[in-house]
Amino acid sequence: LQTEAYAREVLQSGFPPKTDEERDKLLVTRLYRARILDDFTSPVAWYLLDEAVLRRPVGGPTVMCEQLCHIAELGERRRIRVHVLPFSVGYHALLEGFVSLMRFEDLPPVAYVEGLKTGRVLELPSVVGECQAAYDHAMGDALSHRKSLALIRSVAEDYAHDAQQQ
Repeated sequence: LQTEAYAREVLQSGFPPKTDEERDKLLVTRLYRARILDDFTSPVAWYLLDEAVLRRPVGGPTVMCEQLCHIAELGERRRIRVHVLPFSVGYHALLEGFVSLMRFEDLPPVAYVEGLKTGRVLELPSVVGECQAAYDHAMGDALSHRKSLALIRSVAEDYAHDAQQQ
């Protein structure tokens, strides 16, 4: 399975190196979590991706082609919405780091920010609001969902071509 190959590549690239047992345990967890996107009734998800995510060949061209085709398929099924921040934007409001914004029916919204070896849940409404504003600003620079899916498929085709050349 290319999905497993991709996850293995990601999990073995960290530092310090993990044992095969540690990596396999993380792989099982990651693959289990990924299944939530296959259920149409699970939470609504929007993804804002930097173009670098599409173009960094983690796992090689065959793995990247499969991963990008899977993302495009999820987007076509309306399971998720994907927006890509193209390289042409240059600096954008989220270049400094990763943020996940979460809304719940019965709780106030929270933000989760992540960096090297660290992650924090932010609950202070003013801070969550600042994270939302940065996300909104970056989203304004991103490609539409349709154009993003077209770019994702185009990059996947490039990887498929590269895989055939090997």
